[in-house]
Amino acid sequence: MNIRSVLLLVSVLPFGVMADCYELAGRDYKIEPDLLRAVSFRESSWRDNALNYVSPDSYATGRMQIHSQNFNHLSQFGITPEHLKNDVCMNIYTGAYYLAIAFKRWGYSWRAVGAYNAGFKNDTEQEKKRMKYAGEVREIYEGIKVKREEEKKPG
Repeated sequence: MNIRSVLLLVSVLPFGVMADCYELAGRDYKIEPDLLRAVSFRESSWRDNALNYVSPDSYATGRMQIHSQNFNHLSQFGITPEHLKNDVCMNIYTGAYYLAIAFKRWGYSWRAVGAYNAGFKNDTEQEKKRMKYAGEVREIYEGIKVKREEEKKPG
């Protein structure tokens, strides 16, 4: 994906209620909202009903593609798969929560962004996956930033 493709894809940023959720989750987890938007775009193209189904026990749901392997952990907070499927803000906040865990572990870095998708396993193959994912998110993120700067220019 090149920067022109990214600019085309982000030509309509998710404003309105969803923008508020990115802003609020970003504030609460100390993550730049546009980074959350970039992860969300990479995960689901900002589709509320996105579902990556592998099996009944292995799937990811919503804008931030929260994986079913996390459901047991999330249940201690009263978060159910139905919440993640039907409440877009809950899905965004949950994604921010997991990204914040990665930042706490590895610092505010692209490697930590890569861990959102590829996890923390310390081997060469997972590191390659982390870097690939982080590069894709970074390209989307930079596209969002370019778009915002263009919108600021007097018309």
